[in-house]
Amino acid sequence: MAIDLNEVRKLAIISMFSDDVLFDRIVLKGGNAISLVYGLGSRSSIDVDFSVHGDLEEITDVEARIFKALDDRFGSAGYVVFDKTFVKRRPSENPEFTRFCGYRMEFKLMDDATFRRINSDMEAARRGAEVVGPLQQRKFRIELSKHEYCDPKRERALENFTIYVYTPEMLAIEKIRAVCQQMPEYPNRGNKTARARDFYDIYILISKAGVVLANNITLIKNIFAAKEVPLKLMGKVNETREFHRPDWPAVRDSVAGEVEAFDFYFDFLVNELNKLEAFGNE
Repeated sequence: MAIDLNEVRKLAIISMFSDDVLFDRIVLKGGNAISLVYGLGSRSSIDVDFSVHGDLEEITDVEARIFKALDDRFGSAGYVVFDKTFVKRRPSENPEFTRFCGYRMEFKLMDDATFRRINSDMEAARRGAEVVGPLQQRKFRIELSKHEYCDPKRERALENFTIYVYTPEMLAIEKIRAVCQQMPEYPNRGNKTARARDFYDIYILISKAGVVLANNITLIKNIFAAKEVPLKLMGKVNETREFHRPDWPAVRDSVAGEVEAFDFYFDFLVNELNKLEAFGNE
């Protein structure tokens, strides 16, 4: 059966902020911050992304804390969380870059009544797990990126719960950084992946939220420095068009309503970055 994607995303976000220890350490970012918190755009994202100021290594039983929070929040909404996994994400096999690691949690859902009816049969639960989103996915994912620059975070309310979220400026800049991190010139990331969605999101943030990159030079430097991404890579974005293009059909399918062609969003970002040249884009 299928459940509402917005419901899943909100429950996952509120779950994370319901833990007293995690509350002051995590900040919501990514597509869900754009759509759910700021009400911008219409791109649906099944993944929920957070930044962490520093690390979570010193928190005792962080995995247990997170899954208890998920169990409690989804349980109160009538769902069972199962097939839970918690792994450390490594952007590179190079041990020099271990501090860039993050955390990834994956899980599936089933409504409580159905789970009890099948007597907690896990194989039956996997076959009948809830599906969500345009791609009808059964697996939900939460990702935490550590050692990020989180200082200008903003306090907002989501379903009457207090959460912390990136500002629109931070969201746009981090997405530009993510595009740069896929370049071969950036050595700290092992797997390079097409990120056409970032071009769409950046357009939404600049055109709808009024983000002006030239007014945020210090913020750009701090966010890029957090992952040791050279600023000069912004000048090479115009060379990455065909690398990111294959990802566009999936983005188009995830957006409700009409969208422009990929080149429109790509050219928009290149033009915005060209405005930064006078500010030392090097």
